[in-house]
Amino acid sequence: MIPYAGIQDDEALFAFPLWEPLGRHFELRIFHRHLPLMLMSYLGTLKTALYWPVLRLFGSSVWVLRLPVVLAGAVTVYFFFQLLRRSALRNPMATAILGSFLLATDPAFVLTNTFDWGPVALEHVLLTAGCYSLVRFHESRLSRYLAAGFFLFGLALWNKALFLWALTGVTVGGLLVFWPEVRGAWTRRNLATAATWFFMGAFPFILFNMRHSGSTVTENLHFDSEFLMHKWTQFESAANGNALFGFIVEEDSAGSPKTLRSPTGRIAEWVHDRFGKHRSSGFAYVFLALMLLPPLWWKSRAARFSLLFIAVAGAMMAATKDAGGAVHHVILLWPFPQLFAAVAIMALPWRWMAGLAGVAVLTMNLLVMNQYIFQLERNGAAGNFTDALFPLAGSLESHRQQPIWVIDWGIYYTMDLAARGHLPLGYAGDPLRTETPNATERTQLAAVLANSNSIFVAHVPEREAFQGVNERLDRFAESAGYRKQMIEVVPDSNGRPVFEIFRFVR
Repeated sequence: MIPYAGIQDDEALFAFPLWEPLGRHFELRIFHRHLPLMLMSYLGTLKTALYWPVLRLFGSSVWVLRLPVVLAGAVTVYFFFQLLRRSALRNPMATAILGSFLLATDPAFVLTNTFDWGPVALEHVLLTAGCYSLVRFHESRLSRYLAAGFFLFGLALWNKALFLWALTGVTVGGLLVFWPEVRGAWTRRNLATAATWFFMGAFPFILFNMRHSGSTVTENLHFDSEFLMHKWTQFESAANGNALFGFIVEEDSAGSPKTLRSPTGRIAEWVHDRFGKHRSSGFAYVFLALMLLPPLWWKSRAARFSLLFIAVAGAMMAATKDAGGAVHHVILLWPFPQLFAAVAIMALPWRWMAGLAGVAVLTMNLLVMNQYIFQLERNGAAGNFTDALFPLAGSLESHRQQPIWVIDWGIYYTMDLAARGHLPLGYAGDPLRTETPNATERTQLAAVLANSNSIFVAHVPEREAFQGVNERLDRFAESAGYRKQMIEVVPDSNGRPVFEIFRFVR
């Protein structure tokens, strides 16, 4: 799936500090160098640091960007397998194999660990590897595993402050389900080891909040109960695998379908024609059905821990304003729904029944995955994942000697990454977000228009992220004595117009 979709702006955001300063608020100055601590008050620069050598060595192609993320997803599956193998009560190897396949074929997991706009891939690796490390500490009593687990949790908190949901879920689940083990390990030395290594992993995050009066909490932690039902619907959509149709993958209603010529496309079309259109795996309903059968799983502490983790982390997510309403938040509960399902399915009283249930869930996952591939091949990518971003980057290269002004969201960071900071990009969209820009904003627009070399790039009107920005710019320019001159309309691979490149002349 790597080359099917363009690089979404949030997917490219992590690379911005590699070419541009973030400003004093988000940086630390050491030895005359500016070290970026945070991209936003809730988003750290761990991914920036990890990708710095990768982008220097291999450039900034879509494969360079996404292949490491896919490999991170594979590492998550590996640690999940090891975690299940050590924590399942009955048939641990079979349970670990089933759980790993449930995760590796889960449409929401695969897509969010390929198109990492969340970003969530590092969160999954760090959470799963951290939990595995703590299980290994319990087995061996070697302090290096305790240190590794809490260091990974600290890194996860720095990477994205929303990890606090998962950390609370792990803490509550661990205390309630594994209290004898926790109490047995509760020594001053172990507490000091855990606290020290957690602090080291989360140090940039902690330092940022010390310097800015806890702005992560004050800016982002607000209670909200208004959209609880909508957030449950998002969990259902993510678990069933249909949350990203129309978001990453274009629907049939977009028109201009392509003829499928690639081997992948033809295989997906053959499966689609033989087995029908499948947009839901039904995993959410399997999960709920298994929950209603506690005699199957109650003896398994791994199953009870999973449900507590999901309940606690999910409740915090649902209660947080502007959180939990999209798949890249809900997916942070993974892989514990798969852990619970694997344990509960393998606890069915007859082996043939467990095998049949496992194969049925995996088959539905694969059919939904096939539907995504079929629609990507036929209809292309949707919204801000459009593959028109690739030819747009090529077109803007021919204007690299001129100031290029972006007037809509979803373009700037992607083009900056594609050119590795070498395009003279500027963002002129803020004054166009309102019908009545203030005097300062009008002066800024006038200065941009006054430069006869200025080039503008925007979505075509029907695809605008902020509706009306094109019309407002045209109206302002016309009132100042300019007329619009179209340079190029950039289509996607289906031939649908997506971007405009233009200038204004007297």
